[in-house]
Formats: sequence, structure tokens, C-alpha cells
Amino acid sequence: MKTAIACLALALACVAARAQPLTLDEALRIGEAQSPRLAAQRHALSSATEQTARATELPDPKLRLGVENLPVTGADRFRYDRDFMTMRQIGFMQDFTHPAKREARGARAQRMRDVERTLLVSQQATLRRDVASAWLEVHFSERARSAQEALVARVQAQAETSAAGVARGRQSAAESFMLRGAVEQARDRVLDIERMVERGRAMLFALLGEEANRPLASAPDFERLAHPREALLQRLHDHPQLRVLDMREDLARAEVELARASRKSDWSLEVGYGVRRPAFDNMLTVMVAIDLPWQAEKRQDRDIASRLAELEQARSLRAEARRMHEAELRGWLADYDAGTRRIERYRSIVVPLARDRAEAALAAYRGGRGELSGLLDAQRGVTEAELALLAIEAERAKAWATLSYLYPHEAPR
Repeated sequence: MKTAIACLALALACVAARAQPLTLDEALRIGEAQSPRLAAQRHALSSATEQTARATELPDPKLRLGVENLPVTGADRFRYDRDFMTMRQIGFMQDFTHPAKREARGARAQRMRDVERTLLVSQQATLRRDVASAWLEVHFSERARSAQEALVARVQAQAETSAAGVARGRQSAAESFMLRGAVEQARDRVLDIERMVERGRAMLFALLGEEANRPLASAPDFERLAHPREALLQRLHDHPQLRVLDMREDLARAEVELARASRKSDWSLEVGYGVRRPAFDNMLTVMVAIDLPWQAEKRQDRDIASRLAELEQARSLRAEARRMHEAELRGWLADYDAGTRRIERYRSIVVPLARDRAEAALAAYRGGRGELSGLLDAQRGVTEAELALLAIEAERAKAWATLSYLYPHEAPR
């Protein structure tokens, strides 16, 4: 019995938690906590970190076992204890990479780790913008649905009144049919907006999982930007994607240094012990091998030239990306400013005018001086003005979210 009560209490607690409105900040936290995208990038960073310590290590030593100078013809063929030149040999071999190469490889591994780290920061910023965009899509779609449903309710009430008037002979059947048609058109618009709500929920579900099914809380304040516009422009060098390109440029520079280090000679040491007893004395062998990078202009110099070209490519891509991101940033600021001005105009002029027109049309219709079609057009005009205002608010909110989550808030853990 106690177990059943505990399970019931837990279930009720879960239901209550899911009934809590989902704020934008909470959606962002949930998205970061369970994002497969970020998990994959963290694994990539972990892999690059492991390679950092490995890059400067020497190659593994080699153990050599075998038989040298074994006769294959004559009376002593395949005998290792008759001919004085035959010996069973055991040896050790180690390759020694030039210190400059090892240092260059270590620097390249560190730059690769830096690239993965900045990619993680970039993925975090992109995810936050994606979550915010999906949350806002659902928020404004649901508000648009409420506005359209209010129009349905108004026209439906008029249609019911009109049906009673037709029954008493006070209104024509044509007006009744006109109202019924208007109701169905308004309902069709509701269905279309519900489709947008469902699409937004689907995107939010892809980012948040089951938490996306919770009702949304009220939206944050879009009237002011989270960061001063001067700071947004001054921090352009902190743009996550530009930081990635910075790290790729550093990686290309490390590749150049590694290519230059390839002109340094590696060497190897081999020590072997040959067993010829009991017939002959055992022998020790010591061998040193040194790389000879001759004709460097046909090999190493071409590698260096190739890496230098890749470095220039990285610099050019970074310069182009900075121009584009600065243009995008100024464009988002322009969208936000224009949206603010248009919202103020709609709230103070356009929507009040549409409502005044609807009230005047209703008064004229009730007084017998206006047509039903004019009244319906005026009422639809109110809803269209409200929906247009919502669309402008949504566009400004998207610009606000992009500018608010453009730069990373914290370094990856």
C-alpha cells in the first residue's frame, strides 16, 4: 500500500512538473543539457585532447628476431650450427624523430584541440539560437491562433443571431449564408495557424524532447537588447564562427612549421646480438641510420609551399567571414530597430484605426445604414492588423534572440 502511494505521489509530482510553464531560459538549459550535437562535439574535443600528449612521443621500439646467412644449398642446408656466417639474431631498433619535428607535431595537436574547443563554443551558441527560435515560433503561433479564434467567436455569434433574424423575417437568407461562409473561412485560417503551432512544437521537441510538450511561459522583454549595440559590434572578434576560423588559421600555421621541420633528418639506432655457439663466437651488431632529405626542392619545399598556400587560404576565408558576419550583425540590428518602430506604429495607429472602423461598421449595420459585407471586412481587418502586429513582433523577437545569443556566455567545461 505504501509503495502504491509513493508511486502515485511520484506520478503526480511528474505531472505537476510538466504542467509548469516552460520559460525560454529553462528551454535553453534543457537544450544544452541533452543535446546530442554538443555531446558529439565534446567527444571530438576529448579525442583531440588525448592526441595532444601523444603527438610528441617517440615511435614504439621494434624487436627483431631472425636467422642470418642460413645455408639453403649444399650439405649444410638449413643448418644454423655448421656455417660460421650463420647466426640466430635478436635485436632492438628505435627510431628517433628530430626534436624540431616532435615540437611541431605537438604544436599542431594543440591547435587541433583548440579548433575542437572553439567548435564546441560555436555549437553551444548555435544551439541556443535554435532553441530560442523554436520557442518563439511556438509562442507567437499560439498567440496568432488565439487572435484568429477570437474572430471565429465574433463571427459565429453574429451568424447565430442572423439565423434567428432570418427565422423571424428580419434578415435575408443571403446575409445568413454570408456569415456562415465567413465563419468557415475564419476556421480554415485557424487550422492553418494550428499547423504552424504543430511545426514549431515538432522543432522544439527535436531540441528538448518531452519537455517541449509543456505549456509556454510568458515571453521575455523584447523592448531592449540584452547587450548594448556598441558592445555587439566591438565584440565581433568573439563571434564563435570567427573564433573557429582563427583557430583554423593557427592550425594552418602549425602545419607550415611541421612542413619546414620535415627538412630535419630523423635517425634510428639498431642493436643486435647474433648467437653462433657452440661452433663459433657470438657477435654484436650496432647500426645507425640517418635520413637524407636530398633534392628538397622536389619534395620538402613543395610540401612547405602547399602548406603556405593553405595558410593564405585560411586567412582569406577568415577575412571574408568577418565581413559577412559584420554585415549580418548590422542587418539584425536594423531588423530589430525597424521592428521596434513598426510595432509602435501598429500599436498606436494601425490597430486602433482598424478597431474604430470595426466599431463604426457595427454601429452602422445595427442602425440599418451599413452592409453586412462591410462589417465582416472591418472585423477581418481588425484580426489582420493584430496578426500583422504579431508577425512584426515575432520578427523583432527573432532578431533579439539572435543578438542576445550571438556570443558565448561561458567557456565549455
